[in-house]
Amino acid sequence: MTNIKTAIVVGGGIGGLVTALKLHRVGVSVRVFESVETIKALGVGINLLPHAVRVLTELGLEGELEKIGLPTAELLYVNKFGQNIWREPRGVEAGYHWPQYSIHRGKLQMLLLEAVKKELGEAAVFTGHHLKSF
Repeated sequence: MTNIKTAIVVGGGIGGLVTALKLHRVGVSVRVFESVETIKALGVGINLLPHAVRVLTELGLEGELEKIGLPTAELLYVNKFGQNIWREPRGVEAGYHWPQYSIHRGKLQMLLLEAVKKELGEAAVFTGHHLKSF
């Protein structure tokens, strides 16, 4: 008797793609279904906190993150005159084992999409599919 596990991930955004990679790593067959016809690098800058960078590092993506992200060492608030109101260290500077990155959301999504296609195969990602019920 074969015990085949298959998961369907609905949504090809950052969360869905990371979920697909993690499931694949533990031996689950995964298919990703996304509503849009073409997944594009859309969005604005976001911050990946150290706990998120840890997950992406475990997926082997640390080197790519270093290429497309900016390590964030400090969070700083200033008033309209440029005077410091508040500041605190971030990532490694704050004592975490993993850095914090400022990164374009779309570039991160494309990095994850390529990782999914490489590890799971091109046929694991289905675009233009809308979830109607389950």
